[in-house]
Amino acid sequence: MSVISSFNTVRRIVHGAGCIEKIGEEIRRCCGSRILVITDPGIKAAGVLDMLARVLEKTGVPASYFSDVEPDPKIEVVERSLEAARAFQPDIIIGLGGGSSLDIAKVTSVLLTNDGPIEKYFGMELVPNPGLPLILIPTTAGTGSEVTSICVLSDTRNHVKKGIVSEHMYARVVLLDPELTAGLPPRITAMTGMDALVHAMESFTGVRATPFTDCLNQEAIRLIASNLRIAFANGANLQARENMLYASCIAGMAFSNTQNGLVHALALAIGGKYHLPHGLLTAFICPWVMEFNMLATPGKFIAIARSFGERTDGLPVMEAARLSVKAVKSLLDDLSISYTLKSYDIHRESFPEIAKATLSAVRLISNNPRTVTEKDVVALLEANYE
Repeated sequence: MSVISSFNTVRRIVHGAGCIEKIGEEIRRCCGSRILVITDPGIKAAGVLDMLARVLEKTGVPASYFSDVEPDPKIEVVERSLEAARAFQPDIIIGLGGGSSLDIAKVTSVLLTNDGPIEKYFGMELVPNPGLPLILIPTTAGTGSEVTSICVLSDTRNHVKKGIVSEHMYARVVLLDPELTAGLPPRITAMTGMDALVHAMESFTGVRATPFTDCLNQEAIRLIASNLRIAFANGANLQARENMLYASCIAGMAFSNTQNGLVHALALAIGGKYHLPHGLLTAFICPWVMEFNMLATPGKFIAIARSFGERTDGLPVMEAARLSVKAVKSLLDDLSISYTLKSYDIHRESFPEIAKATLSAVRLISNNPRTVTEKDVVALLEANYE
């Protein structure tokens, strides 16, 4: 029996090298007259914010800038961003940067039109009113945050990461300009690219996958398999950068409708305690969870293997499925990312705590193709420690 589902995404995407120059037209489409740009110190230091500021200056529309977003942003960052927004009174918010900056832009938008505290919006579809119009411009090819309705924040009091999911956080306009990603260092290129791959694979193999999300995810996996190594080896290759940006975006479209799974639940749990970069976490956790999950949906893992160019014809089902793990481990090796837990100074005594936090991420665990218990998570951590 088929399950009734739905597919939602952003209404407009402008893409191609140099499309940042079209920002004025998009502001006019949104009837904007005062703009707040939300970004991070790294984007400012790299000169990317100056590029946007020069284009905005040509529009004649007053603009203000909040550039204090940090990696894995805390709730306190939202409070500071909201204070800056209320002082300036914008009618459009532009998010510029990686997933953290885009997430802060999204949550700032809805908190300007919905009464706090922010804590009451953690969860699924708890935000009652639309936010200000959002224009989101990614500078990494990884999170897909520009097309998702999700914001993830660090709760420093409880040492966990929490998510807000709301249809009101979809952007009005997304700009995908590969020229803005050309300066990413190889290590960041690798981690963000792997995060995009994990988004696509978890959404593709998850229980909420649909024909709509499957076609997006399969193309994202194919693009990443063909382009991530090239972008890592030569960041100036604009075609590889553009393909990675498209892959990240379409994977974001898909998982915003399905959610992720056990990889992301584990990443949130470990990241909340040890504060490792999110992309690195999803990268090194990925092959362990693939091995755990493939029993539940081997056909999907065979499709992943084929997207990487593995030859699966004539092989027994599980042997063919395992080629997907081989392909991902080979990619991680080429990107110089270790997939043993001991490499990251994570202590065995914290495994039960990590397992408990992992299972508490219900929106993620509920999409995982294989049923998982705290005992399973501890066993997974133990098996991949060295």
